[in-house]
Amino acid sequence: MTAPIIRFRSTAATPAAIADEIAAGGAGAALSVLFASSDHDLGELGQALAARGGGRMIGASTGRVIGAAGVEARGVTGFHLPAERFVVAEAMLEDAAAASLPDLRERVRGLLARLEREAGPGRPHRFALLLVDAEARCEERLAATLGLELSGMPLVGGSAGDVFFNPLGRQPVGAPLLYAGRGVRGAALLCLVASSTPVAAYCHNHYVAGERKVVVTAADPPRRLVREIDGRPALGVYTALCGLPRRGLHGEDFAPYPLMVKIGGQFYARGVQRIADRGALEFACAIERGLVATLARPGNMVARLEELFGDMRARIGTPELVIGLDCAARAAYMEREGLTAQIGALLTAHAVTGFATLGEQYNTVHANNSFTCLGLAARA
Repeated sequence: MTAPIIRFRSTAATPAAIADEIAAGGAGAALSVLFASSDHDLGELGQALAARGGGRMIGASTGRVIGAAGVEARGVTGFHLPAERFVVAEAMLEDAAAASLPDLRERVRGLLARLEREAGPGRPHRFALLLVDAEARCEERLAATLGLELSGMPLVGGSAGDVFFNPLGRQPVGAPLLYAGRGVRGAALLCLVASSTPVAAYCHNHYVAGERKVVVTAADPPRRLVREIDGRPALGVYTALCGLPRRGLHGEDFAPYPLMVKIGGQFYARGVQRIADRGALEFACAIERGLVATLARPGNMVARLEELFGDMRARIGTPELVIGLDCAARAAYMEREGLTAQIGALLTAHAVTGFATLGEQYNTVHANNSFTCLGLAARA
């Protein structure tokens, strides 16, 4: 019997106590990945783990963690990938927003070459995991560049941070990413993984695209602002389409009603993150002038997730681990609709470990309002 993937969860109060619990199962790991709620300082936690001999570990800070207890607002979750079954080539892309396309391509090619040298014939399956500081606002460019260089290797990723659940102006406790025992900002962490068992990747949502199309007529893509839709102030048009009142709104009120954009035959969601000034809307993805989209409405979230996991089981059997990158807007919608416990139980039953993201990466696309995930088949 080969070594199992070890999942962990901690609700301990101090970095030292959390590190004790995590390090206990991490001996011999090819890679360890942790997700910590935003009340934890990843720099302090990284130092505590390094002091206990923690090996190759990456991490992200988030407003909600997903693990053995479902979806939680506090705590630390994660997993250890055993070296007996996995080989990993990882790198930190510092100042990810400023990295040139040639540099990004060269980094990926170097990681691919390293992975192939070390993987051997017993680990034929491949995937990439990407964690990005959401404040860098470079995910569209990163996903497009990295995904193309990976030439069909499935890539899943998530943007770290907690602005969705925090009031404006509240500062996070620490940096949004963990790498080499320290908290880092403005970076992206890319891990290429060779696995001895099959994998299956998805970019899933529960929305139903409507019939009516709208056109973005004024936008500021670098700031992810949409100022006009169909030639009128975006906030007024959007609230009317959603059937929402004009006053007292917050970004999370739009969570059930993202715009849907069709890319390569699949609909991807583009959701509102915050209400900006002068009737503008800040989206979680860059949106350009001239974009044609349709407004979505929510379908049955639970039934759609059950369909997803049914398809996953048909492809790879019951997964031993599902790396789950679930949009914070979906978490907010679950909480508003009283679905958190039911969906948390479904995620737990399928060994989902992950976090609430501020954007999700899938192959070459930066999406949001999605549950982007990768299932790892059980060991033989």
